[in-house]
Amino acid sequence: MTEKRKLGGLAAAALLVTGMVLGALFISNWDASVAERDAYRSITPVVAADQRSLQDFSETFATIAERVKPSVVLIESKRTVRQAQARRFWRPFEEFFGGQQQPDVQPRPFSGVGSGVIVSEDGYILTNNHVVEDAEKLTVQLIDEREVEAEIIGLDPRTDLAVIKVDLDELSVLPFGDSDKLRVGEWVMAVGNPLGRNHTVTAGIVSAKGRNRVLPVDGSYENFIQTDAAINPGNSGGALVDLEGNLVGINTAIATRTGGYQGIGFAVPANMARDIMTRLVEDGRISRGYLGVGINDLDDVVAESMGLDGTDGAVISTITDDGPARDSDLQIEDVIVGVDGVDVENSDDLRKRIASIAPGTEVELDVMRDGEPVTVAIELGELPDGDPTRTTSREDSREKSPASNLGIDVMDISREWSRFYESGSGVVIAQVRSGSEAEDKNLQRGDLIREVNGEAVSSVQEFLGIVRQFEAGQAIRFRIQRGNTQFLVGLRIPEE
Repeated sequence: MTEKRKLGGLAAAALLVTGMVLGALFISNWDASVAERDAYRSITPVVAADQRSLQDFSETFATIAERVKPSVVLIESKRTVRQAQARRFWRPFEEFFGGQQQPDVQPRPFSGVGSGVIVSEDGYILTNNHVVEDAEKLTVQLIDEREVEAEIIGLDPRTDLAVIKVDLDELSVLPFGDSDKLRVGEWVMAVGNPLGRNHTVTAGIVSAKGRNRVLPVDGSYENFIQTDAAINPGNSGGALVDLEGNLVGINTAIATRTGGYQGIGFAVPANMARDIMTRLVEDGRISRGYLGVGINDLDDVVAESMGLDGTDGAVISTITDDGPARDSDLQIEDVIVGVDGVDVENSDDLRKRIASIAPGTEVELDVMRDGEPVTVAIELGELPDGDPTRTTSREDSREKSPASNLGIDVMDISREWSRFYESGSGVVIAQVRSGSEAEDKNLQRGDLIREVNGEAVSSVQEFLGIVRQFEAGQAIRFRIQRGNTQFLVGLRIPEE
């Protein structure tokens, strides 16, 4: 009996312990479930708040798109081009340097599309120069499907900007923003007509500011906003806007290896575009200040050899014979470090600064010469019309240039072209005009003009100085280099 009582006691104790353990586990699980429930309740308002924030953010984009689209127009440009017949495939630059027969060319109509932005109630529209240049007819289509022909007010190839005008009422005007206040990382939207699709809206951020060397034009003035908002062919001339719906840029170019979007687009800052537009509307053209010097950046070694503490400024490498600097106190190897008391960062900064000042203005240049500061006063000239990338308008077209009268545009040998002309100097043919005598004589883009009537030329200014001496009807000869071959071509100065 004693053993049985002991076993019963042990069993009861075991049951009691088991109950206590199970009870503890139950209470623990209940506490955990309550904690999870409370935690869930505390998270739910946060998730709802985040969702509302995202919805508000999305609503902002949709509202801006609705506000901006009526101010962006589709521009169709029509002109006549010459099309090669039975042209065989050619390798890059092979056409420039021989190696194939010239094909027959026939005129044909060509139509291109781009975008524009309505910026005034009286019908002025900002767009890109390359959208409307050489157009024989421009048609503007609004979002409400109204169509009207447009007039070119002025062109500025150096910034790739143009102003056109339509005669319509009840226009939706897009207000200008302050592009100087844009910050890298800020959200922006691009509105335009990419790939012929009307009024497409894309979004991204400002990837960088102050981008240069984007346009394929020597002597261009660039200060681009870089964005990853999708920009494709047809977006050119469209609007880049901030999250307040203000115009902060004119979409202009893309960096691409395929011709399509690769995440890098460029827009002309709105502040620059507004200044160019005002001057084109008032004068029909852009006049820029001109020093008449060749300038370069400084590197550490050159700066050290000159006894300078840093590389800020621009060093004068050449002085043009007929420029304002020739009769001034400026000297070769002077380093220009300031204009009217404002520091100069580099050669590009100096170019832009001088170009923004009206011709005829006297400026004071802060110069370092032999390690000592010098002040030079100089009256700016006007950037010569003969420059191959000069500004144009309908009243002041390139045909008035002596070089263009011959059917060609010429440019100095740039860094990109110098590797093809390792020896000798001259000017490069940048364009041959359709239907011109130059085209009939088989001159080609990329040909190097070494001599004009037996006189060697090394710059556009020298070339134009010689050409201007001839009158309409007189014959003129050029020594041309194409690849390793040189030959003579004769042209007659056409009647005005």
